[in-house]
Amino acid sequence: MGNVDIRPDLAAEGGGLVDDFDGVVTDIRFVPDDYNGTLPEPITLCHVVFDVDGEESVQNYSIGGDKDFAPDETGRGLTKLRTKAALTKTCKLMLFMNSLVEAGFPLNKMDARDVSPIIGVSGHFLRKAAEYKGLKSTGDREKTVLLCTKINKLPWEQAKGKAKGKGKAAAVDEGLADSMAGIIQSVLIEGDGEMAKKNLLSALFKNDDVKALDDKKAALKLASDDAWLKERDEWTFEDGVLKLG
Repeated sequence: MGNVDIRPDLAAEGGGLVDDFDGVVTDIRFVPDDYNGTLPEPITLCHVVFDVDGEESVQNYSIGGDKDFAPDETGRGLTKLRTKAALTKTCKLMLFMNSLVEAGFPLNKMDARDVSPIIGVSGHFLRKAAEYKGLKSTGDREKTVLLCTKINKLPWEQAKGKAKGKGKAAAVDEGLADSMAGIIQSVLIEGDGEMAKKNLLSALFKNDDVKALDDKKAALKLASDDAWLKERDEWTFEDGVLKLG
């Protein structure tokens, strides 16, 4: 039904977490999430992955309008499900994106429909109190949002010396990878051997075999990794679609 504006200047008007650290944004993507089983149906969130002293930390940012948007086939953008064509300025993701701009990330380097340009930004991140549009507050944890207060290096300044590993999947637990591959194959078979990645992820969130895995979060992260999907022999993955070979 069309793409959605995700750059802060295009946003519409509208109503144990890590904190106070230097880190690098290593990944960002839109995914369906059920808040570890606390929601009856998954909603679309933005997962931002930070490298903090060599340790990975995933932070969730709500996008407002639980039923208005869905991840596109890349996971880096959104498609609209209803009439809204932009995120509101007060949702958690827009507060985060705007904090990057205020800290010195050039607005013209952000893509209106793709969040990936911020991958590689290094800075200081601090949790601040905020009023935002999204899920209702369930305590102090939901009353704050992690924002960027200082940029140390921009992505294009980080790129030198890092290109060697570009396009390769990160090291993964082989047992988990094989288990997840088997589950994905079963889901694809039920889908007549072909399925868009965004639909696959939605199906996996509800899959009983995935829920039974020891590390559901790691399994779902693996299924959202384009590099891993492309390197498996059980299927082909092109243009956001998986097909059994």
